[in-house]
Amino acid sequence: MSYERNIITRDVELPPIVGLLSNESERTIEILTIGAIKKHRKLVDRAERLFQDVRASERQQEDGLDKAYLAYLDATIEMHAQMSALTTLLGILGRTPKV
Repeated sequence: MSYERNIITRDVELPPIVGLLSNESERTIEILTIGAIKKHRKLVDRAERLFQDVRASERQQEDGLDKAYLAYLDATIEMHAQMSALTTLLGILGRTPKV
């Protein structure tokens, strides 16, 4: 699949999170945001460790699937999905809290 990526850039906002937290205090949102920042750092570290386990020449096995590469891709997807939630929390909070 070949196409131009990232043509449109905009802030990510997850409406379910916005609605869920609409009546919560700033302190509650700050606590959740700090937790999300910490979680994101762990997910980044995990994806980076898995990336180190994968060599470009090892990506293709006889059956077409390299388990280490698939684990890296899965970890990276999880990291980016969580980043969408974190971005939404930061938008709701309106600032980056001290961690």
